[in-house]
Amino acid sequence: MIKNFVYSIVAIFSILILFFSLLNFFLSGVPLFSIFKINISDAIYIFKDEKLKKKHEIFFDKEYYVDPCGHSENGFYNLAYKQDEFGFRSNNEDLFFDTDIVILGDSFGISSCINEPNDLTSKLNKKLKNNRILNISVGGTGPYYQKELLKELVKKNDTKFDTLIWLFYEGNDHEDLNLNYNKNIDFEFKKKENNKIIEVNYKPEVNLTLLRIKIFFSNYFRGFGTLVKYLKKYPPLLKDEKIYDSTVKDLAFFMNEKEIKNKIIFYIPKYTRLAYKKINHPQLEQLNNLKDLVKKTAIKYDFKFIDGSLLFHNTKKPLDFFHYNLPTHFNIKGYDFMADQISKNLK
Repeated sequence: MIKNFVYSIVAIFSILILFFSLLNFFLSGVPLFSIFKINISDAIYIFKDEKLKKKHEIFFDKEYYVDPCGHSENGFYNLAYKQDEFGFRSNNEDLFFDTDIVILGDSFGISSCINEPNDLTSKLNKKLKNNRILNISVGGTGPYYQKELLKELVKKNDTKFDTLIWLFYEGNDHEDLNLNYNKNIDFEFKKKENNKIIEVNYKPEVNLTLLRIKIFFSNYFRGFGTLVKYLKKYPPLLKDEKIYDSTVKDLAFFMNEKEIKNKIIFYIPKYTRLAYKKINHPQLEQLNNLKDLVKKTAIKYDFKFIDGSLLFHNTKKPLDFFHYNLPTHFNIKGYDFMADQISKNLK
């Protein structure tokens, strides 16, 4: 009797292990960090690879601004750079008046926590053999803010340029449009002050053994989480499509007035999209509806649309473009790939 009970328990556990393993294999998905209450910085601490530390090293002096982002990205070094006169990342001041290319975006445009020479701008400089690239990306912003920012700077400096690369990140750019559309924005253009701690000094406050167990299960049940999400409803990410249309239209008219013909919108994929590489998940329909809107609007106003989501997706291991395959910003490899795709379209 007891032996049969033990066999039954073992059989049930074996079936469950096989079931969840198969779900992971066929459905993949996003680690269930929120369910298991895991901080991304704690996960980075566990996964970081000392062999990669050398790649992220940077020369640093006291004039550098330091963004303490490393604990949630590469795990070794923060982002450090000299601010230009307007507070942006490392632009030569003469480029604000006369340049070839302007990059406009958010933290992906900045290359969050990726130091020179591995950031997007440095990579493009090298691939295009062109140092006349002005990057005015601002972290945490979206299309409406960025549009107003570019217009303000160009008017202020009478900036001459040939090409605009406008980055659209599907992860949260729609939030900027929903929240900030038609608001008055006061651009101060001043330098930021911060600490000078270049190396990351972060350690989880929880027991490391318990943390590793939680991380294991958050990954082990990610396929099951993907299955459960099939039952969710995925409403449109943008409440009113006219908001994005109006934003792009306004900038397009401004560009036409300045006789700037070469306009590009590069669509940056969300980690979730790339985690669903093998399946057609209903959440992808939500993301694809947003992408279709961006593409349709770009073409409508004579922007060239580059589908970065498709380019990243079609690679062999798309999650390799993120730090330790975790939901972070792109790693060095990710920005190199992104620069490759942009440079090919510019050449």
